[in-house]
This record gives sequence, C-alpha cells and structure tokens, in this order.
Amino acid sequence: MGPLRVALVRIGMSMAAEIGILLCSLALYARYGMGALAYLLGVGILTYGVGLLLPRRRWLMWPLIALNAAALLGARFLPLAGWGIAAPLGLSYFTLQSISYTVDVAQGKYEPERSVLAFGLYLSYFPHLFFGPIESYPGMKAALAARKISWDSISEGGARLMWGLFKKLAIAARAGVVVGSISAAPEQYRGAYALLAMLLYAVEIYADFSGGVDIVLGVSRMLGLRLSENFDAPYFSQSVAEFWRRWHITLGAWLRTYIYIPLGGNRRGKVRKVLNGIVTFLVSGLWHGSQYLLWGLLNGIFVACGERFKTRFRALNCALTFLLMSLLWSFFIWPDSRTALASIASLVTTFNYGELAANIENLGLNAGEWLAFLCCALLLWGHDLFRAPLARRFASAAPAARTAVIVALALAVLVLGMYGIGFEAQDFIYSRF
Repeated sequence: MGPLRVALVRIGMSMAAEIGILLCSLALYARYGMGALAYLLGVGILTYGVGLLLPRRRWLMWPLIALNAAALLGARFLPLAGWGIAAPLGLSYFTLQSISYTVDVAQGKYEPERSVLAFGLYLSYFPHLFFGPIESYPGMKAALAARKISWDSISEGGARLMWGLFKKLAIAARAGVVVGSISAAPEQYRGAYALLAMLLYAVEIYADFSGGVDIVLGVSRMLGLRLSENFDAPYFSQSVAEFWRRWHITLGAWLRTYIYIPLGGNRRGKVRKVLNGIVTFLVSGLWHGSQYLLWGLLNGIFVACGERFKTRFRALNCALTFLLMSLLWSFFIWPDSRTALASIASLVTTFNYGELAANIENLGLNAGEWLAFLCCALLLWGHDLFRAPLARRFASAAPAARTAVIVALALAVLVLGMYGIGFEAQDFIYSRF
C-alpha cells in the first residue's frame, strides 16, 4: 500500500470516527427531548448558514446574536412569569459558542467553516454540551485536527474520568445530602446550620462541577481530543478576583472577550474599569439565571475592591476568600435572594453551634459517612495542592502503574460513591445553567 493510499485511508477513518461522534452526540441529546434536539439543530443550521454570509454581509451578525440572546433570556425569565417552558439542556453552553463563532467570523478573525461535519462537532460535541468547557472555534478545530487515540490518551482519559466520578459521587453527593436537608427548611435551620450549609455547598459545587468537567475531559482524551482546562485549584486563591480567574476559566474568558473588552475593559480609567467589571458580572449572573443578578452584582463589587483587603499572610487570604465565596454561594442554595440574605444575616444573630454539634448526625449523614466525606474532601484538597507533580508522575509512569491507579480510583468510586438508580447529565449542578 503506497503512502498516498495510507494517507487516504487514515483520513477516511478519521472522518468516519468524527461522523460517529457527531451522530452519538445528537442521539444522546435526543434522549432529553426531541424538541431540544430540534432547537439545537435549528441553532446549528442557522449559525452555519449565516456564518457563510458574514464576510460579505457583516450586519447579519446582529440579528443572529439577538436571536440567541432572546432565546437565552426567554429561558431565564419566562418560567418566572408563569410560563411552563423548560429550557433545552445545555442551552447556555451552545448559545455562547454560537455567539462567539458569529462574532469572530464577522470580525474576520477566521474564515467561516464550510465543513458541516466540523461545525456540527463544534456546536454539539456531546461531552461538553452539558457542562462545558466553552470552547472557541479555533480551539475545538485544533483539538479535532490533532485527535489521536493512543495508550497515553486512553490511560490519561480513564484516570481523569474516574477522578471526576469520585469527586461527584463520593464528595459532592455526600455534601449535597446535608445541604439539601438544611435548605429544605430555612426557617428551622439558621445560624450555625446555615453556615454549615454554605461551607458544604462550596465543596459540593466545586466537586460536582469540576467533577463533571473531569468526566468531559477524560472521555475526550479517550477519544483522542485534548480540550481546555476549566479549573485551576480555585479555593487556593488569594482574592475573589483571583478566584474568578481560576474558576470556570472558559466562561471567564468568554465574558472577558465578548463583554468586558468591548465595553472598554480597563482602557478608560479606573471608574469605567470598575463599572465594566460589574456589568460583566451582572451578565454572568444572568447567564446562570435571572435570580442570580444580585449574586453577580456582589461578585463584581468584591472583585473591584477585594485586593485592598489582602493581608501579607497567604493562608489567611486563602481562608478568607473561601469563606467569602461560601457566603456568596448562598444564592445558589436557597430558592430566592431574600432567603439567602436572611440566612447570611442569621450568622450574626443566631448562635446555636452547640445545638448543631448535638444534631450533626440528624442531617442525613451518620458518623461513618461524615468521616468518609472528610477524608475524601482532604484527598481533593491534597490533589489540588499537588496536582502538577502528580500529573507528571502519572505521565511518566509505566503502563502497569497507570492501570493500577485507574483500578484503584474505580474501586474507590464503587466503595465510597453514593448513587441511586440513574446517572443523568441533569444531576449535575451546572447542567441546569
């Protein structure tokens, strides 16, 4: 077989694999409703078609952005108005990717994609459709072009997949039991109970969301793709501003590129810089849901002034940032801002720590489950602290050692995981957004 024929066979095999991934993506999405699939296909076809016209008719960018934004805002506000409309799962993720592609092509950053297959994979690739990361089109195209399945990619992906499942099922699931018990009766559980819920939810949302992204990145590596990282040990941050540079990194990059910089960024003086930052966080709050606007506003304010309150003690800065972010996560725990603010206020009006200590096993976890949770959470923190050397050790390890790590993680998930009948994408916190 000549070199040309070999190259053609490899191209054909790669294309067949990509078609298979695209069909699997669409089939998986169809499980969550044919209406949702129809909407995804409609967005994809419209964005692809308009993209081909943008180099000559740039004005088409605005109606396409308006349609995407209207769909996203409708999904956020219509349910509050009493309309029983369920947003398609993953709407926020593929909407942002559609908008970024439209803007970039209109601005001439790259040529519109003419391959239906390549564009379809970008918008509907099933792992990141539900949790992110939010990929730029050049980034996704480069990942597809460099796609190569090997023992290294399979073993790295398998370990990442198992680690994500461990974070979700052994850590987030346990924290969620207690948080659910407390948040279900906000009038009954104030003070120390509210503080416990906030601290545990900070762990839960991190283990849940980063665990989901680990699953996405792990599955992608097993398929030969290397996608963008979305977390960089955020709870070791020294300030709220640093936290948001290390949490949901791809969303932060999208907001910076398409909201903050077009508003003027930091180029128009200090006051305008602060206002631009606050507006960007308001957009972030709206992306999460209309009830999170106050959460976005407070984050914008703390980012603007947080650096002024840093101390010279790194451990203290880290602890204070974790505590402050835990308080801000209150808006995700309780159903409305009023209840969240009342729960925060109760921290300085209700001192019932003795009662909490006496009733700690009545919140859904017995002593053994609490011990398991604490050990798993410490393992998570240790991994974040030493993630770089651990990754290097795994990359240089022999195949037998890599296999042993994957098997050990799988056993840990089986033994320590908490799971029910099903395991669905919507069980993850950030798939709701």
